[in-house]
Amino acid sequence: MQTSVRAASDRRGATTTRAYLQVAAFSAVQAVIVIAIAPITPHIAAWFPPAYALVAGVQTLMIFTARRFTGIRGGATLAAGLTALVCGPFTAIGWLLAVPLVAAGALFDGVLAVAERRGWSERIDSIVVGVVVGAGLFAVSLPVMSLDHLGPLIVSATLLARIVASWAGALLAARLVARLERVGVARARRTVRPLELDGV
Repeated sequence: MQTSVRAASDRRGATTTRAYLQVAAFSAVQAVIVIAIAPITPHIAAWFPPAYALVAGVQTLMIFTARRFTGIRGGATLAAGLTALVCGPFTAIGWLLAVPLVAAGALFDGVLAVAERRGWSERIDSIVVGVVVGAGLFAVSLPVMSLDHLGPLIVSATLLARIVASWAGALLAARLVARLERVGVARARRTVRPLELDGV
């Protein structure tokens, strides 16, 4: 009996460790994406905020995928924090990048927690993610928008672009998880809480 309990504990610890390593891997890919587009995003934001809102949706794709793939509660927030930690020195806004990334990750985690309890389909939760995360990121970005862009048309278009980008990111993340499973990438099957200790 004691041996079986120890074996189950070891398996649980191995699953948890693998899940966190997968989050780190997705964060690394996200960091590369963010750094790659960092030289152009300030110019797009200054030129036309709605276009920036659409492009910025790429900055959360792997963060959303990390949560869906690993099942870690709080996984998107963790992935966002790791991404911001790596990207801070390479972006125009520096460590302030953590604000929109972590906000998006936390809101995504919140929506998926509700979706899992209520049994929503990925299509439904993607729509809710679009509205919740998009509106949240719009609220974060609104105070730093240029006064020249605060007309009702640009503001409305920016909000809509944020919602569409967040919805598309959530949907693409689900598709990417399905594709990774089809090609045989091992997925952590147990839902774990953030910072859960191995074997506990």
